[in-house]
Amino acid sequence: MAAISRSRRSTAGFAFIAGGALILIALLLGFAGVGVFGSWLTVIAYLAIGVGFLIVAIASVANVIARIALVVAAVGWLLIALGLAGLPLPAPLPLIAAIAAALGGVIGSIVLYTGKEITDRSAIAFIVTTIAAAIYLLLPAESIAAIAVLLVLVVGAGFLITGILFHWVQRSRR
Repeated sequence: MAAISRSRRSTAGFAFIAGGALILIALLLGFAGVGVFGSWLTVIAYLAIGVGFLIVAIASVANVIARIALVVAAVGWLLIALGLAGLPLPAPLPLIAAIAAALGGVIGSIVLYTGKEITDRSAIAFIVTTIAAAIYLLLPAESIAAIAVLLVLVVGAGFLITGILFHWVQRSRR
């Protein structure tokens, strides 16, 4: 963890908290019939998650591979958000963005953990969350229809918990 700035990691935690909470709120509103997964809350959630990945990438100074992977993940999440917001993207770009977000997040989180830039519960939560997000982003909706709600719940709760742990670990070290 020594290589990641404390204040930046805490800031990334706030971005992940916002993203996870908004995903969970959008899910609840979807159940209530008020909104759907493609609602503006989901767009804002994905933007917050992209910003969180970008902040972690900027704060990660010890490992170039992690930084590149996290920037790729951030760009992927941001492009997905822009697509959900209604910005017309060329045909292959949404798929490329999903692959970038999924692989960049998983690779970046694992490299940060193996490089000891993040440790303990926050590292495990980050890895599990990025794996769940990768499954959600990469599998076709038809193939995960039965577990889609569960995956959205895991991804939203995962980013919320990861953000809390990122912030909590930093607060306790001050």
